[in-house]
Amino acid sequence: MKNKTLLTALSAMTLALSLSTAAIAKDSYRVAVIRWDPNDIYFNGVQLGQEIEKKRIEEKDGVKIEFTVFGANDVSAQRNALDAQIARGVDGVLLVPWRGEAMIRTVEELAAKNIPVVVSNAFVPKSKSTFVAFDNETAGRKGGEAIVSWLDKNRGEDWRKQDGVIIELRCIITASFDIGRSAGYHSAFDPIVKDNPGIKIESHEAGCDGSKARKVVDDMISRYGKDKILAVASIDGTMGIGGAIPAFAAQGILKKSDDPAHIPVATIDGTQPELAAVEKGDLTHVSVQPATGEGIVSMRLLYDMMKNGKLLERSASAGTYPIEGEELWAPVEIVPSDAFDGDWYKIRAYSVPEDVPAKDERNWANQMKAAD
Repeated sequence: MKNKTLLTALSAMTLALSLSTAAIAKDSYRVAVIRWDPNDIYFNGVQLGQEIEKKRIEEKDGVKIEFTVFGANDVSAQRNALDAQIARGVDGVLLVPWRGEAMIRTVEELAAKNIPVVVSNAFVPKSKSTFVAFDNETAGRKGGEAIVSWLDKNRGEDWRKQDGVIIELRCIITASFDIGRSAGYHSAFDPIVKDNPGIKIESHEAGCDGSKARKVVDDMISRYGKDKILAVASIDGTMGIGGAIPAFAAQGILKKSDDPAHIPVATIDGTQPELAAVEKGDLTHVSVQPATGEGIVSMRLLYDMMKNGKLLERSASAGTYPIEGEELWAPVEIVPSDAFDGDWYKIRAYSVPEDVPAKDERNWANQMKAAD
């Protein structure tokens, strides 16, 4: 009798494990992709990376992954779209929040339901989530150092003793990516400003909008005079390409980067217009935010969580996430975060033209162009 009872219990346990495995080992998954505006070049690159990784997973594991994509540069629109998709049923979420702090409650509710979320570009503070982005502060520092280096080389270090203004074009001053990039720029500029009160940094929020940035630069030229504009440090590519450079051209002060009269402009993103502007000599420096890398890593992490049926826990210590091949954005570091409950998968920032030329086919913008 005892043996029979034992066998019955074992059979029930085996059945439960089988059902549990079946629940996890699905053959199809529904993913909500919430991102910035569909016309945003950078996030088209992120989505390309997610599509590339989705296709690789489908071919490797024989599964089907359905993306439902919604893009908007608006908190309410993003949240409403995500709520609607959750109501229909999703297995996971790829999220690029317009404002991370506005998504805390939604991400926490998803975590409570064991629905994995991978956030990229700007983290959701105080939430249980996994985050993928490059090091924004390093990117800003690289841009600031490139500006300083260009000025030292082409105008001599005496420029540091003269009066002038460095224009900083900011996107969203409360967003984590903006804060990090600005801190990086200032790490290069602040020591110089401290030693020379005649140099000012004018910071203006222009919403990642080229026309708004153009107005800022026009106003600064009118206020200080053409000869007092030392440089432009742009938080993104759009404001540099669509704002600073057209403003300089209209004022007749747009010079090539090998001309001592050139006003150095640094941007952060690495879009095709930025790479083309480096080639032309209009743009001095680009810190590349690897879009396809961000997409590949975010999708890979999300699938692992969906497949295994559990969320990733915050690591006890830093590590490295394995990436095959020789990607410009590797290695990927795993950094336990204090800003949210999870790990930051930090993809590598690099520079154009200092680290690789604009024409390098591994630049994500060139990958997008080849895919068209």
